[in-house]
Amino acid sequence: LGLLERLDEDGLFGVHTFMINGYRVSRDLLDSVLELAFLDRHLGISGPPVQTILDIGSGYGRLAYRAVTAFPETVRYLCTDAIATSTFLCEYYLGFRGVAGYESSPARVLPLPELESAVQPGAVDIALNIHSFSECSPGAIDAWLAFLARKRVGHLMIVPNAVTATGADGITMLTNEGIDFSRIVRRHGYQLVASEPKYPDPVVQEYGISPAAHLLFRLEA
Repeated sequence: LGLLERLDEDGLFGVHTFMINGYRVSRDLLDSVLELAFLDRHLGISGPPVQTILDIGSGYGRLAYRAVTAFPETVRYLCTDAIATSTFLCEYYLGFRGVAGYESSPARVLPLPELESAVQPGAVDIALNIHSFSECSPGAIDAWLAFLARKRVGHLMIVPNAVTATGADGITMLTNEGIDFSRIVRRHGYQLVASEPKYPDPVVQEYGISPAAHLLFRLEA
């Protein structure tokens, strides 16, 4: 996809960057490229038709910004977060980047109280949860999965945290307290259809920074 050539890193907002062969990179940029490439391999987000993505726990909006920058014609992006501070930061950041805050903007921030009425059944194609389910209680995860199933969201991508203290490698779906939440995902009708390590090289996956897995689930009828 040439995402490293099409996306850049300007170092704003305090992100930690490195210069490599004259090119500025950050972990945020590299993670975004890997995640978008995974979505395109399995769900074809770079080509038609237009797909709507809902990012649960979207943080300050780094993936939203890069998704609609890389695929402005085919991706529409919704951001939400249970933490009000994150919602404010996401709205500010995406407005600063020029991809949200106007009528036809490709990205939109949905405060949690507005989420139920804003998302109609079948309106979202893909939901994402990048690292935040690992930080949630099982009850909160269950509520999010019930929402996605009720809204008939066809696919769900999860990136769990690597809980190295318990020997996990980032592939096992554990909360930070070590509770396996994969059974919650399955109980709501989502079945695993793709699993890839963040780093294809097994040595880098074991010793690299923030190893993880990219997991894709499909809602069964």
